[in-house]
Amino acid sequence: MIHQTQKILDKILWKGRSRLLLLGAALGSFIGFFLLLSTLQFYIDVQKLLRGDANPSDQYVQINKKVNLFNTLGVKSGFSETDIEELNSKSFIESVGKFTANDFRAGASSDMLGFYTELFFESVPNEFLDVNEPAFRWSEGQNSVPVLISKDYLALYNFGFAPSQGLPQVTPATVSKLNMEISISGQGKKQNFNGKIVGFSDRINSILVPASFMNWANANFGNEPGLASRLILKVQNPMSKDFQNFLKEKGYEVSTGRLIGSQFGVLLKVVLSVLWLIGLLILALSMLVFSLNFQLLIAQNRPEIRLLLETGHYPKQISNLLSKRFSYQFTFVMVFVFAALFALRFWQVGYFEKQGFELNHGLGMQVIIVGLIFGGVLLMLNILNIRSAVSNQA
Repeated sequence: MIHQTQKILDKILWKGRSRLLLLGAALGSFIGFFLLLSTLQFYIDVQKLLRGDANPSDQYVQINKKVNLFNTLGVKSGFSETDIEELNSKSFIESVGKFTANDFRAGASSDMLGFYTELFFESVPNEFLDVNEPAFRWSEGQNSVPVLISKDYLALYNFGFAPSQGLPQVTPATVSKLNMEISISGQGKKQNFNGKIVGFSDRINSILVPASFMNWANANFGNEPGLASRLILKVQNPMSKDFQNFLKEKGYEVSTGRLIGSQFGVLLKVVLSVLWLIGLLILALSMLVFSLNFQLLIAQNRPEIRLLLETGHYPKQISNLLSKRFSYQFTFVMVFVFAALFALRFWQVGYFEKQGFELNHGLGMQVIIVGLIFGGVLLMLNILNIRSAVSNQA
């Protein structure tokens, strides 16, 4: 009986009628849902970027004091122990590390590449490094000095220095195999070491040597250690107002290129909010088209539906069959929406990884929950609407 009623309804309701309106409503639902959920997922990702969750390196910032006229005249600026204690006392700063710079002359040469250059070295406590390299160790008497360099420095060499000097470009693997001679001098003494680049840092823009080597070299070839000119901080949220206001109040400058700027972050949130509202509006309009389309079908075929009712069919039977057809179409739309979201997510994660940010590979649980809740609510509302429209024809 139900199967027969379905055939009769199909002939009655769809005879001579174009289904383009339903197709348009389905397409509108797809666009609205896709825009709504993809915007929500991107908003979640932006929140992680602003908090530094997407890339642990984003929690680390390097600060220095602003250079002024006195520094130009030879007065050195740096962070005193009082400054460091004040930084450690702030709740939004988790830990503070000093940059120790070389207080001796240093240079590097390579017969393979045919160059010599003056160098500067720095060291930081190991817990602030983003390269877990067992070879980055040094003890007194060791003739080989391991070196970490910034990935940005390698890019500057390959695309700036090397072309201008007629030198070959090198890959990270090639650089790691390169041996160079490091010479240090000071206090009337000079010593040569074998230098080897053992890793590349995303976090710190410098040429780093182990702290044990730096301390030994400064003690034997340098003068009395001065104040730290730079500090590296691990902070809870580099974009927090408390942290930004503190830096402004103290006149400290931040040296990092890994953060999303606060103004850009606010602008991006506004744009995402607008897109979310547009998606919600498109979805609401498409649901309205769905609802009006089924109501129109029922109203235009009122005599035929009344005839079905007079021949023993219950209103609930007819409304259930119409609701089932709508449910199939709506479920089909939802399946396509989530398939498109997963495809977009796959591309999005790959793109952000190339930019140095790590995102979760799957969709956020909030996105799935919101999608299912919105879908369930809209499905129930339209089913109730269909039942009401059929009952009104009885």
